[in-house]
Amino acid sequence: MMLVASDAIAGERGAASSRADVELSTTESFPSLQRAMELARERAPGVVSARGNVGVAQSSYAGARLAPVDNPYLEVFVDRGLQGVTKDAQIQANLWVPLELSGQRSRRIDEADALVAWQKTLFEATQLSAEGEAVRAYGAALVAAARVRTIEGLVADAAAEAELYQQRREAGDATLQEEKLASMEHARYEVVLAESRGDLTRALVELARATGRMFSPPDGSSAMPPIPGETYAGAGAARVAEASPHVTASTQEANFHARARERAAIEAHPPVNFIVSAGRGDFGEARFGGGVAWTFPVARRKQAEVARADAERTRALAEAEVKRRLVAQGLSGLALERAQVRRAREVIDTTALPAAQASADAAVAMKTAGKGEMLLVLTARRDLALLRLRRLELIAREWAIVGDIVALTGDLP
Repeated sequence: MMLVASDAIAGERGAASSRADVELSTTESFPSLQRAMELARERAPGVVSARGNVGVAQSSYAGARLAPVDNPYLEVFVDRGLQGVTKDAQIQANLWVPLELSGQRSRRIDEADALVAWQKTLFEATQLSAEGEAVRAYGAALVAAARVRTIEGLVADAAAEAELYQQRREAGDATLQEEKLASMEHARYEVVLAESRGDLTRALVELARATGRMFSPPDGSSAMPPIPGETYAGAGAARVAEASPHVTASTQEANFHARARERAAIEAHPPVNFIVSAGRGDFGEARFGGGVAWTFPVARRKQAEVARADAERTRALAEAEVKRRLVAQGLSGLALERAQVRRAREVIDTTALPAAQASADAAVAMKTAGKGEMLLVLTARRDLALLRLRRLELIAREWAIVGDIVALTGDLP
């Protein structure tokens, strides 16, 4: 029976492992940007953890909403004199019922409300950060795929040229040096292509980490980032920073510590104990009575809890002010940086790339006419390839800037 059970457990583990392998190997078609952002808001690791923290905070209501009556406790005394002094045993039972009369329950509920509000705002801030991470990974995947396609074209051209020069050398129309230069150029692009494919794989893995889904590489999708819309500068950046969940989270934390201070201060007044007494006297008669007991909050008044809450509230307010400044300055700086990056790309598109293409065409024409050298052709083509790759690097940088803006605002700029 033990062997059968172990075999069954092993079979279940094997089936579970197979299902996990299938899930990991299953890929979806490359999503739209909005789809990637929606997935990040729901499935990113940080979002899942923050959502759980909201549930943990809501569990505090279980204790905060309890009735203001604490657990009653009973004490029983039995007393009998020796040497016949008393006729019978005397029995007395006291039932203590603690009752909160200073408003402790309402303070606990206020503290729980503030805790839940704080965790919900942290959840929103975490969603923004997850969206920003997804946008950065999305753009990196698009740029990596475009880089692979660009280098694949360069590899194909270099391979055809290397084969051509091999044939020309065999026919006596080219030198051995020219053949080897063409072969070296082809090998160099092969290395760059393999490296670019590795970058694409990493970008897809980063996108899967941000969205919880594994996607296939983009198929011919444009790598261009969204067209700039709203710009954040001056009063606009300050307005967005004031309403940012990153800032609001710290102010909500300060509010929570303020409520915690009020709860600690009011709990310095312990519950009032109402006492009900019942028993039997020495002669067997029934005895009933009652009373009240309370504690004077003189020596201990929750001083440590109150001081800690005050210090935490001061810290949270200071952090909120720092975050407000950083968000405003960050948005203004990111908007300016994006404009400068786009300007650099426009120069490449309108001036540098056409000039490099014309230079490469001229070098090829001169070599074909027998008036140029192979090295000039390779240099011109290399400059053209470097400009194309540099253009993709600028596009990747703009995607990173857009991701940072999304992480601060939650909106595509």
